[in-house]
Amino acid sequence: MATFMPTILQLTDLHLMADPLVELKGARTRDIVKRVFEYVRQEINRRRWRFDQIVITGDLAHDELRETYLVLRELLGELNDSCLLLPGNHDDRGFMREVFPEQFTADDDFLNFSVEVGGWRLIGLDSHVKGEVPGELGARQLDWISRELASHADQPTVLFIHHPPFAVGSDWVDAIGLQDADALMSCLAASSQVKAICAGHVHQAFETEANGVRMMTTPSSSLQFTPQADQLCLDAVPPGFRVLQLGDDFQSEVVRLPE
Repeated sequence: MATFMPTILQLTDLHLMADPLVELKGARTRDIVKRVFEYVRQEINRRRWRFDQIVITGDLAHDELRETYLVLRELLGELNDSCLLLPGNHDDRGFMREVFPEQFTADDDFLNFSVEVGGWRLIGLDSHVKGEVPGELGARQLDWISRELASHADQPTVLFIHHPPFAVGSDWVDAIGLQDADALMSCLAASSQVKAICAGHVHQAFETEANGVRMMTTPSSSLQFTPQADQLCLDAVPPGFRVLQLGDDFQSEVVRLPE
């Protein structure tokens, strides 16, 4: 009998605006995100993929307005049923709770998640710090992730987070990553089931490996940053996303929209 291998779609850094005409660095991000979602739907309909879960790893909004999350909900449409959302530094937890009440409860301090999909454990971490660009998990959430990993030690696990807990080789963006990355990696050192960490924030594709854990960042589904740059510099490559196929031969593919 064939083994079920879950397929996961990671989208990140949409930077949507409530006003469709407002531009970010010369681009209308809503138009770009709509094209990404249309491409995803097209390829689903062509049966290229069937996603068991969609994870959007933060910076859903750029303007931090409630109306922007309503726009996202409308753009997602039927895809919302498969979505798990995490906040980034540009997001507002309160508005995320209001607009996506099926995902979050009003008394959630952190917008994190832990779900099982096809024998794999997907854990989402909330690295948002209000008013700050860098991210942090804090002691309570680090304790939570330690307990989650201990409770599901028999399940191979993928972590999702907005701020990467590892450097990507761009000094300016590495300085605004996860500030308590060492504490997180210490938690993971005691848990051999973590197979990968998937992050956003840096608007570029990057992959490395340490201690058997694949560590990846995913292209923005709007604007792209030039890799290994000393300062913020836009890259002309198309927007993209990451497709994960979870199984014994864990596979990951960065997909960009056709030019």
